[in-house]
Amino acid sequence: SMNDKKHPFIILLNLIIFSVIILLQYTDKAFIRINGVSPLLILPLITAFSMFHSPLTSALAGMTAGIFTDAVTVGSHGFNAVILLIIGVFVSCVSSNLFNKNLPSCVVLTLIISFLYHICHCIVFHTFGTRFTETVTYLLEYSLPSVLLGTVFIFPFYFIYKHFHKLKSN
Repeated sequence: SMNDKKHPFIILLNLIIFSVIILLQYTDKAFIRINGVSPLLILPLITAFSMFHSPLTSALAGMTAGIFTDAVTVGSHGFNAVILLIIGVFVSCVSSNLFNKNLPSCVVLTLIISFLYHICHCIVFHTFGTRFTETVTYLLEYSLPSVLLGTVFIFPFYFIYKHFHKLKSN
């Protein structure tokens, strides 16, 4: 059937999209940066992807993206592999059971996910040996703008995955 022929193409496109986003994020220092703050594009990407995929597929996509992100991040020790796997499963389950798979839901989920990511990152990497005020300052001056910048990217990612979903459903 036509359905089977479309899947490999979509899988290939997914691999390209994820690879490009991870490479852009970690290779080119001039990539989208406002006052030294850059968005973590993998967060809106995995959110949009997971909204239209099963928990298992989302977990695998999150873990794989996380492994590659960890590979190009100094000292992350598997943090991204674990957290992106959890995010994938969470978004997939929540969007199937609590939210509709519409754009406003996707924006809200991206904001929640991004804040949780930064808070977990702070707990794991910044809590020990830093004063509470420094952690709060980091969250407000770096994480908050990063989250807001990143959420802008949910728009193209959402429409890409909504379109892929339609292609697969037809």
